[in-house]
Amino acid sequence: MSKVTELKTLFIDLNDRSSDNAISDSIAELKNSGYSQVNLEVKTSTEQEVIKMQIDIDLFQRIKEIQEIPDWVIVKLIMDCGKLKDSGFKERITNG
Repeated sequence: MSKVTELKTLFIDLNDRSSDNAISDSIAELKNSGYSQVNLEVKTSTEQEVIKMQIDIDLFQRIKEIQEIPDWVIVKLIMDCGKLKDSGFKERITNG
């Protein structure tokens, strides 16, 4: 696929059934304008991900304050910690 250019942004509330009409109308408008392909990106807020993934909010805030890194990096860090637990990672990077 060649480089893409953002043409239009459509905010959709998945809990609102009238959003179905907005999606259909936008797709029809794009097709009628001569477009044959679209790239759908799903974006969410960090707050929504923290709640959805049941991440410890106090831990999240402490990491954010101490490390001064973007929210999305903290979410990925917390989610990946569990994956490393039984991987022998600690032993591989230390002497014991």
